[in-house]
Order: sequence, then structure tokens, then C-alpha cells
Amino acid sequence: MSQTIAVYNFKGGVGKTSTTLSLAHSWSRAFKVLVIDCDPQSNLSQALIGQSNQATTLFTLTKKILHNEQPKIEPIEIHPYLHLIPGDYNMAEMESNTQFISFGHILFYKLLAAIRHQYDIILLDFPTHFGVTVKSFIANIDGILIPATPGSFSVAGFKKLLGYLNEVEKDKPLNILGIFFNLYRKHTLFHQKIVREAEQELGRLILDQRIRESIRVSEANEQHESLYSFTEQSAVAEDFLKLSEEVIARMNSIDLPTALKQLDEQTVN
Repeated sequence: MSQTIAVYNFKGGVGKTSTTLSLAHSWSRAFKVLVIDCDPQSNLSQALIGQSNQATTLFTLTKKILHNEQPKIEPIEIHPYLHLIPGDYNMAEMESNTQFISFGHILFYKLLAAIRHQYDIILLDFPTHFGVTVKSFIANIDGILIPATPGSFSVAGFKKLLGYLNEVEKDKPLNILGIFFNLYRKHTLFHQKIVREAEQELGRLILDQRIRESIRVSEANEQHESLYSFTEQSAVAEDFLKLSEEVIARMNSIDLPTALKQLDEQTVN
């Protein structure tokens, strides 16, 4: 049975898409990985396959399942161990579809159930908006990884995010894989201060690995390449590789109720 993991934060500019891409490339070295682009902006799809019109997207699959059809799910092969279900700007329309609002969680259950057995890891890039698409997928996934940046991080904001996640009905608790700091500058005193305070407040919810700020990430996305495809492997590629290993080790270790209880205890203390 595959692990289904979402990369999500309701704050923009924290590197959700670049994280999803880099983790997908890292994990596909050892696992068979499917990436699902849930964001109508489809930046992840563009980074992997460029500006191309695909007949099969998350929107077309969702629409067929909504109409009680059994779509043939054929993800795009990036390489033998990395596949993609591309995004589609039409997914924005689904947010106001009354049937989707009522049955979105069932539709995505059917979608994931049809393909889970083919992959070791299914990685989802969510839109920022905490809408029907995000809630419906959260109801069906195993874990969530939360990127943050030192410049925009707040403990109060993280607690609010966990509160939102806790409102989604699930058959089993959502695993909180942790928060990691992206676009980190280790020689900047302000960044050091924010991370230190976050560790004091949130304890083991903060992952050890930081992702340094690097132009290499944008260059790789622009060239539709993996960070690991450059002749000289960059330091930020090594950061993401270490993050991928840390996240694997954290799977099934902290569920959402445990995380909320930990925050309550620290608030009391």
C-alpha cells in the first residue's frame, strides 16, 4: 500500500511546488512515485512537462468520476519511476460545483483507490486555498508535510492550520510529517532566531533539515530538469535529499490529535 503525502501550507510563497518537485525526484531514485498536481495554476505540471495541453488531467478524471464513469487513468511518464497526473485551470470551476462540494471526498477516494497499488508514494501539490479540493483530498491521504519560510512563519499561524486540518472528517488520523524551513539563510541572525523560537514552541514537529535559499531551484524548474541532473550537484539538492530521508523516517510517527495535544500542553506550560 502506497503512502499518500500532501505538501501544503495556506500561506503562499513558501515553496510548496518546488518542494513537491524536489521530493518527487529524490524519492523516485528508490521508489515508484506518482505526483498529482491539484493546483489550478498547474505550476508543477509546467515545471515537469512544460506548456502542453493534456487530454487527461486531474480535472478530466474528476469530472468523469463525478458522472459515474470509470476513466482510464494513464499518468504521464516522466521517467519509469516518476509519473504525473497534471493539473488543469478548470479545477477552479469544481470549487463551486454542488455535486463536487457534496461528494468530492468520495470522488478522490475512488481516484486514489484505483491507482494506489501501482505506486510506493503518491505526492500531492495542493493549492493555497483551503477549499473543497484540499479538504476532499485531505480526507483521503495519509500525511501532510508543511513548508514554511523564516520570514513569514508564526506559531499562531501553524496552530490555525492544524485547527483547519482537524475539521476535516477522516476515517483515520492525519499524520503530521512535520514543518521544515525553506529559503533558509543560516548566516542570517533573524532566520536563526525564528527557527530557534519555533523549535522551542513546537518541539519535534519541526524537522531538523533546512532548505537553503538557492537560484538552482528556479533554474531547474525553468529548464524542466531535476536538481540532480546538473553536472555539479548543488548544496540545495543535498538539502532536499536529506529532507526526503528525514520525512521517510517520520512517516506514521505523529498524528494530528497528538500534535494538537502537544501544542495544548506547551501552551499550558
